[in-house]
Amino acid sequence: MRNIRTTAALIAFGAFGAVAIASGQTATPVPGATMHSESTTKHTGPGKNTKVKTEVVVGTVKTYEAGKKITVTGPKNKDYSFDLDENVSMAGSAVNVGDKVKVTYSKCDNGNKATVVGPATTSKKTSKTTTKKAA
Repeated sequence: MRNIRTTAALIAFGAFGAVAIASGQTATPVPGATMHSESTTKHTGPGKNTKVKTEVVVGTVKTYEAGKKITVTGPKNKDYSFDLDENVSMAGSAVNVGDKVKVTYSKCDNGNKATVVGPATTSKKTSKTTTKKAA
């Protein structure tokens, strides 16, 4: 029962939110940039003490086997590999070699895992302000 609650809490809290809060980093990558970060979130106090390790990589897909494995080339041309299973969340369209993606991998100390693979998009907002002079 605890495993189900922990998994539900991890999914509800969202791996993206956990990384942004725990690491103090923004969850939106810079256009064209690669990124790798790792964080650990610990809960102590009432109830069972828990620990969640999260790794986020933004880079280019080097190899991809649907439902099996993805390898992403991140900062300093380092390769990061992630095993995929039936529980992987594919946010967005199909993944192809050469695509820019963001992989978020979380693992609880009880063995539960969550992997999210999605496009590395930005929410860059551009606004244009015009001022008219009174005649």
